[in-house]
Amino acid sequence: MKESQLVELIDGALEVADRASQKVLEIYNSEDLKFESKQDGSPVTEADIASHQILHTGLVSLNNNIPILSEEGNDDVKQDESLFWLIDPLDGTKEFINRNGEFTVNIALIEHGAPILGIVFAPAVEQNFYGAISIGAFKIKGTERKNILPKKQKENECLVTLSKSHKSKDDEWFIDQCKKRFGVVNEIPAGSSLKLCKVAEGNADIYSRLGPTYQWDIAAGQAVVESAGGVVNDLSGKPLSYKFDPELKNPHFYCAGDKEFKWLELFKEN
Repeated sequence: MKESQLVELIDGALEVADRASQKVLEIYNSEDLKFESKQDGSPVTEADIASHQILHTGLVSLNNNIPILSEEGNDDVKQDESLFWLIDPLDGTKEFINRNGEFTVNIALIEHGAPILGIVFAPAVEQNFYGAISIGAFKIKGTERKNILPKKQKENECLVTLSKSHKSKDDEWFIDQCKKRFGVVNEIPAGSSLKLCKVAEGNADIYSRLGPTYQWDIAAGQAVVESAGGVVNDLSGKPLSYKFDPELKNPHFYCAGDKEFKWLELFKEN
């Protein structure tokens, strides 16, 4: 996609994300949060469905030739789609139900397997991010937009962001690896895609995920990180890639700000 075409989509997609986020926030602030369980046991709320409907309608109105793959439903699946929207209407449903505020609305535009545009809105904590390849990454506060960049890795300290909801055994293993390498490790708990955004804006050095994730969980955040200058790679060092496939899960991966640092050495014992 030409840069001019991408620029045309950005403002429209940001408006769509904002509308969905405000609806999610309205439901979040209501007195009674109801949720059900999907077949896989994961929770789904009224906000997931309402956000999906707003995102789907809004993105179709921007360009009805671009199909949409969503956690809550998708257009006709075609494995060879070279350009599609990949959305998570409510990332961090557990954070939403637990009312800790760190849930997000995620929109990614995928071209030839790579996320070229990503939008991550966290309305409850007023942290909104977007990034586009060749354009850069930004944080939005009210009407202000500021460019964000990851930080250079220090030799004697590492800022590790990890799930706010739970610390897994894999997380503990990775923290130990970082302590062996850096000595000082500071843990930064965060919810949903905000973990990737913390890396993108330089408030964390690395986020590793050694457990299962679906592609809509990560794509938008990856676009923000890569647009800022960081990386989201699998454990062979290759960027995560995406297909128009609702069953596709991501491999284990790490998200890091300093792309020149030899992060793969931390995973050798895994």
